[in-house]
Amino acid sequence: MIATHPVIAGFDSSPSSLDAASFAADLALRRQAPLHLVYGYLSPLYGYGVAGIVGRYFDESAIRESIDRSLTDAVETLRRRFPELGEVVARQVVGGPAQVLIEQSRTAAVTVVGSRGVGGFAELLVGSVSSQVAAHAHGPVIVVRPPVPDHRIGPGFEQPPPAVKPAGPVVVGVDGSAASQAALAFAADEALSRDVPLVAVHVYGPQLWLHADPHSATGHAAEDRARRLLADAAAASSTARPQLNLQTRLVHSLNTEHSMIEISRGATMIVVGCRGRGGFAGMLLGSVSRALVHHAHCPVVVIHPSEL
Repeated sequence: MIATHPVIAGFDSSPSSLDAASFAADLALRRQAPLHLVYGYLSPLYGYGVAGIVGRYFDESAIRESIDRSLTDAVETLRRRFPELGEVVARQVVGGPAQVLIEQSRTAAVTVVGSRGVGGFAELLVGSVSSQVAAHAHGPVIVVRPPVPDHRIGPGFEQPPPAVKPAGPVVVGVDGSAASQAALAFAADEALSRDVPLVAVHVYGPQLWLHADPHSATGHAAEDRARRLLADAAAASSTARPQLNLQTRLVHSLNTEHSMIEISRGATMIVVGCRGRGGFAGMLLGSVSRALVHHAHCPVVVIHPSEL
C-alpha cells in the first residue's frame, strides 16, 4: 500500500500526543506515506487590540521557539524508533488545535490524535480537541486510547511511549450502514498490513418496544436477520480480499455501547463508522462511536466516508 496523502498526527508536546505521533509513524511506515506532525497554536494575544501592552509581559517568540524544539525532539525520537520512516514534516500552524487538525484532515490519508484524561477520570475522558476532531474531521480519524500518564520520563523525549502495542486482532463494528461498510474496508486493509485476524462484530438487541424475548419467534427472527447481515458483510469482504483471516462475532446485547467497549479489550484497534444505521442524520458521531472514543481499551478508528 503506497499512499500519496500524508498521515497527519496532532502534536502538542504532551505524552499522549507523542504516543499518537508514534502510532502515526508506524502507520505511515506501513503505508509508505509521508508523516506530518502538526502543532496548532493560537496566540494568547489573539483578539487584543493593543498587543504591545500585553507583549511586554509575554514573550511569544520564546513559546514558538519552545514549540519548534519540542517538534524537533519528537521527530528525532520517531526516527530512532522507526529508522525506515520516510518523509517527516513537523510544523506549527496558526489556529486553534482542533480547527487546524480538522482543516488539515481534508488532505490526509488518516488523521491521528491522542487521548488525554481530565482530572480524576483520566481513563474515561478525552480532551476536547480529540472529541472535536473525531466528530468533525474529513476522512478516517484515529484516537489513540487509552491515554498515557501525564508526565515525562527523563529529560526531553528520549524514551518513546509504547504506542505500538502487541498485536491483537483488528475489530470492526458492522451494522449494514454505508459508514460501517467503509469501516469494514479500512479494517480489512489494516488487518492485512499487520498480519492479524479481522473480527467483524455485529451487536443486536430485541425490539424493546415490543418486549421481545430473545427466545421467542420475534427474537429468533431478529437473530436470523442479524446473522444474515453479518454473513453478507463478511462474504463481500472475503471475496475482495481472499487472503484475509476473517472471523465473525454475533453479540446479543441490551447495551451496544457497553458491549463494543468490552470487545475492544486486547484489540490492536477497533474501527467504526461515524454514524450507524440507527443514528440521526444531524449527528456527527453516533452513540457507539462516541462511547468508544471516550471509553475504549485500544485505539479507535472513526470513519467519515466522503459520500455521507
